[in-house]
Amino acid sequence: MSKLSNLLKEKKGLAEFLRYLIIGFSTTFLNWGISIALKELTNLDDTKVGNTAITVIAWTLSTVFFAFWMYKIFVFRSKSMKASILWTEFAGFTGARLLTLGIESFIILIFCDWLGFDHIIHFGFIRVVDGVQTGSLGFNIREFYIVKLAACVIVTIVNYIFSKLIIFKKGQKLSLEETEKDEGEEG
Repeated sequence: MSKLSNLLKEKKGLAEFLRYLIIGFSTTFLNWGISIALKELTNLDDTKVGNTAITVIAWTLSTVFFAFWMYKIFVFRSKSMKASILWTEFAGFTGARLLTLGIESFIILIFCDWLGFDHIIHFGFIRVVDGVQTGSLGFNIREFYIVKLAACVIVTIVNYIFSKLIIFKKGQKLSLEETEKDEGEEG
């Protein structure tokens, strides 16, 4: 029986991790969409800390207003809406995400705003026949996006650890107890 129990736990853990990745991708997509819009459509990055400001605005909109609810309900299945649990989870989530926002912002500040990694890089291939360029294939990318991607990987790992081990633990337990209590009352 313990082998079956362990297998079910592993499958639940895998399913939870896959949900985490799906919601995480959605949050990241939203964050990047906001970042790109602000970077390309505003003059925010013309200031000394503009890239950091863009990062903070995108984080606030994607994390505070979207991610908390998605992770709480769909990933970690913490369905308790008791005010004390909800506020504890929200405060823990926001606090942990502020810490990782600090990590991401610090990385962006150092590499993009201070060290100047904000140029456009061209990746491509040029076809030359008999010394004459006959065609090319390539694309441009800002160094900002490469730095942001590296920071995103670090932040994702740290966020999962905080969410899984600390933030939604009590709400998951209460949700399970409330479900068992409801099932016991029906029987």
